[in-house]
Amino acid sequence: MNIYFVTFGCKVNAGEDQYYLSQLIEQGFKEAENICEADIVVINTCAVTETAAKKSAHYISKLRKDNPHLKIIVTGCLTEEKGGELKNYGADIIVTNGSKSKLIDHILNMTDGFIKASEGSFAGGPLSLHTKTKTRAFFKIQDGCDAFCTYCIIPELRGAPKSMPENDVINGFKSLLKLGYKEIVLVGIHIGLYGKDLGITITDILEKLVKIEGDFRIRLTSIEINEIDERLLNLIKDNNKICPHLHIPLQSGCDKILSLMGRKYKKDDYINMIAKARKLIPNVTIGSDIIAGFPSETDDDFNETLNTLKKAGTEFYHAFPYSERKGTKAENMENKVDVKIREERAAKLREQGHISLMNLYKNSIGKTYTVLTEKGNKGHTENYMLVHYDKNIEPNQFVKVLTTEIKDNKLYGTII
Repeated sequence: MNIYFVTFGCKVNAGEDQYYLSQLIEQGFKEAENICEADIVVINTCAVTETAAKKSAHYISKLRKDNPHLKIIVTGCLTEEKGGELKNYGADIIVTNGSKSKLIDHILNMTDGFIKASEGSFAGGPLSLHTKTKTRAFFKIQDGCDAFCTYCIIPELRGAPKSMPENDVINGFKSLLKLGYKEIVLVGIHIGLYGKDLGITITDILEKLVKIEGDFRIRLTSIEINEIDERLLNLIKDNNKICPHLHIPLQSGCDKILSLMGRKYKKDDYINMIAKARKLIPNVTIGSDIIAGFPSETDDDFNETLNTLKKAGTEFYHAFPYSERKGTKAENMENKVDVKIREERAAKLREQGHISLMNLYKNSIGKTYTVLTEKGNKGHTENYMLVHYDKNIEPNQFVKVLTTEIKDNKLYGTII
């Protein structure tokens, strides 16, 4: 039986899909190269925004129309919102986030699972085999969120914070190393909350992982500014096994808008923490998520966000226009920003982000980085720059690359 996974949304979904695919292959399934070769397709949906929800729903409908005999299994955040209604879109089997821990059983038995996320258990785990030629493994160690930002519905779709037990993380991490993965990305819906339900912290588990023997590196996904402390920064500084790249969601660089969003920090907290990170970790790079055009955001508020990002020196921008989400407090807020203005502001953010990235590239010329090779003679440095190099090297190798030039907005280097 050939099976194919389609992943929408976050890296948590990607980590789940890697895990469940490896489990199914152990059960005798074969990974299809594409949908045309598949007997079963599993769609892990996203519903963080209305646009994402519509995109997932449309995909299900189109897939059913184009493949009337295909078995379609739908899981992920959209199932928490729409439930059995997804049968009308073309789903054969529906497995909600709360039932996802039993996804394998539901696939084997072709049964639905409708447990709500708030009542479900932790879903996912480490891969049991190396799928295809991927160089990095997305290892889900945390799920759920209780931040309740005014624009976000994720706490409703994913439930309260849940963590993988500490020993399971350590053993799972070791098993990924045995499979040959050299970069392991620790993922979670709110990774900084790892261990909240266990009485430990994300730094506690990292301190144990870096003591494991082997040639590997750990990359963190998005972590909130108020979950970063000097202990974590010093751990990154003192251990080359942790990538010096922090993706810190800002969302807005204006205190007025941050308050309306329900964010639990101010712009100066972001600026000061990044300054501290740069002082302790010289080659650290910073990425951020930014929402443009949140209700009540004026031109001055938006320019304040631009200035905050410039002052902090953020290099990697993930900017997008605000999108109303049903069921959130922000949906009913007054002083909505015109959709066209939202899009224009998001475009300005991306433009500034491009300039920041090019400046990072320029400042990197003549320096040597450790690159994990990927297909196509390229790979990522420890601080997340994508470098194209001059030799044909098999994927999943650590090489030293001297950066030499920027051409067509791409960074190039020579393997030394």
